[in-house]
Amino acid sequence: MSTIGEIKEMAKRLQLFNLARGDIDLSGASKANLAFLQKILEQEQALRDSARYVRLEHDSRLPKKEFLPGKLNSGVKWQIEHLEKLDWIDDDQNLFIIGKCGTGKTSLACHLGRKALAADLKVSYNTVESFLYTLETKDHVHKQLQRYKYWLSCSLIIIDDMMYTGLSDEELMLFYHTVMLLNETRSIVIITNRELSGWSQSGNDRHLMQTLIKRLSANSQQIRLT
Repeated sequence: MSTIGEIKEMAKRLQLFNLARGDIDLSGASKANLAFLQKILEQEQALRDSARYVRLEHDSRLPKKEFLPGKLNSGVKWQIEHLEKLDWIDDDQNLFIIGKCGTGKTSLACHLGRKALAADLKVSYNTVESFLYTLETKDHVHKQLQRYKYWLSCSLIIIDDMMYTGLSDEELMLFYHTVMLLNETRSIVIITNRELSGWSQSGNDRHLMQTLIKRLSANSQQIRLT
């Protein structure tokens, strides 16, 4: 049975403030009319939620990849089930997804990203190449500046193809400073086909690379796909 209190609460969420404050008097409405009004408000909320999800998905740039968990072993499935609860994002934990090419690393990251979108969280997917391009051009390309600002509003940043090829010292320095800033108040997913122990072999500045690994992995989980 619909109550005036429930309708006012729903109206508040929809920012229908005259209805929410009681300026529109519902005291004389029949139970049938209240039930009908609640149904209309629920439909309005559902349509708004759907439209917001579409906008969030578009802005996330998540690839259209389907996650197929059928071939995973039970231990990895258990880990993924816990990751789907998104507690790690609530705790600003990072996640490393490690595995060889073709093991489903990107599709898993996109799956978790869509779980976050469904929870009304902002997500951004980037290859390391596009991530660096945004950083290198944001000061003179407006579109890239907007992308950078969007990262700052996200709860989850996904960076794909990490260490697929090495980073120059200049790229590593730029990447390090930005990721350390982002790492303070959100979760970062790193997708890589190299074990972290091998990252320091990919650049001259091994100390900075080791510091990057240490900082990112300090509050993190790892999942390996084979």
